[in-house]
Amino acid sequence: MKRETREWLNIAEEELRSGECLFERGFYRMVCYHAQQAVEKALKALLVEKEVPPPRTHNILDLCIALQELESNPPLSEEESVFLTSVYRARYPAGLGVLPSGEPSRGDAEKALQCASKVWHWIQETLGPLPPDSGRS
Repeated sequence: MKRETREWLNIAEEELRSGECLFERGFYRMVCYHAQQAVEKALKALLVEKEVPPPRTHNILDLCIALQELESNPPLSEEESVFLTSVYRARYPAGLGVLPSGEPSRGDAEKALQCASKVWHWIQETLGPLPPDSGRS
């Protein structure tokens, strides 16, 4: 595994674990943000491993399509990809109209974490677990 790939994955795992901790405290907006970021960084890690510069986008569907073109199939449906992109935008005030249903709910946060966990497990199956020297504690 490339060093840069490990760095992306370290951050992706930190985002996922942060979302899990925040879920326990009821900070659903931030759970959604961190879950989306975990997925984004994990998908970008796989692009890096495949020697494709990661695009400067937060759009999960675009990242999934880029990987599908490389014959990797992330385990997210189109609906899940669009959902993660929409809840990521929830980091802004609801008055900006970026999340049609208002503030992210507990259910939204739970769904976002489930998607992030699914991608994390798929990445580990695809690339193998992070090596012990990856800097994680």
